[in-house]
Amino acid sequence: MYSGTNIILVTNNESMIGLLSSELVQLRNIDSILIRNYQNTLETVESEKPQAIIINCQNSMEEPFCLDLIKKIKEISSIPIILLVESYNPTFIKVANKIGISDVLSIQYGNSEILMRTIWSLQKNELRQQHKKYEKLLTQLNAFDDKTGFYTPKYSDRVFQNEIDYLRNKGIDGVFVALEPNKNSRLQPSIDNMIDTIKSNTRATDTVAQTKSKDTFYLLLENTNLEGAMVVWNRINKAVGADEAICAVVCPVENRDYDEIEQILKEGLELAKTSPNFLHIVQSSQKKNDNWLDNNTQTSQANPKDFKLFRQIFHKKVEKIVKPAIEELIEEYKDVLFNTETPFVETDDSFSVKFVNKRQESEFKLTQKSNSIEVEAIHNGLDSPENKNYTIGLSDITTREIQNEFEDFILDFKTCL
Repeated sequence: MYSGTNIILVTNNESMIGLLSSELVQLRNIDSILIRNYQNTLETVESEKPQAIIINCQNSMEEPFCLDLIKKIKEISSIPIILLVESYNPTFIKVANKIGISDVLSIQYGNSEILMRTIWSLQKNELRQQHKKYEKLLTQLNAFDDKTGFYTPKYSDRVFQNEIDYLRNKGIDGVFVALEPNKNSRLQPSIDNMIDTIKSNTRATDTVAQTKSKDTFYLLLENTNLEGAMVVWNRINKAVGADEAICAVVCPVENRDYDEIEQILKEGLELAKTSPNFLHIVQSSQKKNDNWLDNNTQTSQANPKDFKLFRQIFHKKVEKIVKPAIEELIEEYKDVLFNTETPFVETDDSFSVKFVNKRQESEFKLTQKSNSIEVEAIHNGLDSPENKNYTIGLSDITTREIQNEFEDFILDFKTCL
């Protein structure tokens, strides 16, 4: 449960004060609601250290002041911010989301949903504070570097072995990626650039450590196969901005322990220095279903009329990769999808997920077209850039690729509410 503390309601509308404070006071006896306007909020944030802030934006005239306030709050605190709007402006909401709001909802939702969203924000903030406490302890033990957000060499072997044991017990795929600047290239990135690039291209569930040499990084990508790891590598390589800037090794976990993997990564980085694209890939020692599907896709491209095989591969990809990846993200974003139905719809040649509530209907759809897949993200009533339509190869369907695309779809749906 969340701990009792203050909630700040920011509004210049006196009628809104009575409407919201009467509902929010039902949270708990030890919770208190502080009413502030746009001008005196920052001082209260610094002095009271609340656990949640609700900012009411009444109209377009207030939007610039609201964005400025959100930005200033995020500069001094990581407190969750709920944006409460009275009219829908997708551009304004997208900018607010980019700055760092935790949630957005309309005043038309009703008091009960506002109350529920506030409770969720309080719970999330308590979990965040608990995480920070453990992070601080790990930093004090020199197991975690709070500046980089990566594990240190002192305990990285224990951390990685523990993660490997977890993946194995859960039956989850995992792949290691080792990265270091290419010292033979004049285009090699700085260490700070490497750190920023890795952080922006890995997920919270991935584990990253910096080695004793300080310029080599080990990444353990959870719930990812070899092909998914290649997607991550390509994005990092592209973000650095030069094809010859980084040497890399990609190695599936499979039945290996960390001592064996570490040795493979060290040897692989040496091999990568003379490999094409400065990349060394440790091939899977196991015959996995995902690879079987991809190999069949590649070998069958010479016969584009073999629709039956492509259809079979598509449905296996949906069952093994697409559905689990989407279900995981729906659970992760359940607060955004509150009061939203999320049915799965399957036909002979397509798979889709629909988001349906009283205010918005959206659909994420994959349609098989021979050996390629048409991907559609459709938000009713909106034009691009929210709506998307593009094609990927059947063999390009990986857990990480689906999660990246579907997470973008969820965030776009959030701005439509």
